[in-house]
Amino acid sequence: MPAVIDKALDFINGMNTSASVPHPMDESTTKGLLKYLKELGVPASAADVTARGNREGWNAGFTQKVAGWADKIAAGDRVIIKNPEYFTAYMREQLRAQVCVDESQTS
Repeated sequence: MPAVIDKALDFINGMNTSASVPHPMDESTTKGLLKYLKELGVPASAADVTARGNREGWNAGFTQKVAGWADKIAAGDRVIIKNPEYFTAYMREQLRAQVCVDESQTS
């Protein structure tokens, strides 16, 4: 798995992953992260999300919900981000920096 996806999943792991349904703020942040990964050309898959969720002990409902969003976004389907401001510029910078590191390691 590319390090940029791992970094995005680190952000998600910092949320309340013990809830069966993500908090609205966490939902918007997660969708923003997943959408941005796709924009960067490195979409997260449901398998990536499920593997991390299982490894970290996320609630099964939470994991399934996030994995479903990952699939929809990777497929180019529309998702509504109710509060896009929760996906911060800091997160964008961190993910973009990680893409640059990933690219330099493959060169």
